[in-house]
Amino acid sequence: MPNSNKTYRIAAASTDGKAINEHFGEASSFLIYDIDASGWNFVERREVKPLNGACECQHNDDSLSASVEALADCTAVIAQRIGPTGRRALALHDISFFEQPDDIENALTKLAVYYTKNKRSVEK
Repeated sequence: MPNSNKTYRIAAASTDGKAINEHFGEASSFLIYDIDASGWNFVERREVKPLNGACECQHNDDSLSASVEALADCTAVIAQRIGPTGRRALALHDISFFEQPDDIENALTKLAVYYTKNKRSVEK
């Protein structure tokens, strides 16, 4: 029997707290939410050091490791964009990633449906 009370932790890259409007590598913080079958709740804001240097091609490995560590308890990250380096680092830590430039509320509602419906059908 699936666990309908399962909670999924999501990190959202946002500059204004309303929209997912930031690239994963440029984010200086992530908004953390818990989602479940009943919806979503804000948990906290987590500060991180942006990954990109002067250009997107200059990733700082220490910053990347620190960001992934800061998000280690998350099921997924949603951002406007996530480059290949960020995708690989998140995937290596079993953190899903979604490029979802959208209102945070709309994106979290979609993810709540995705995780609670899809995970239950897989668990059966």
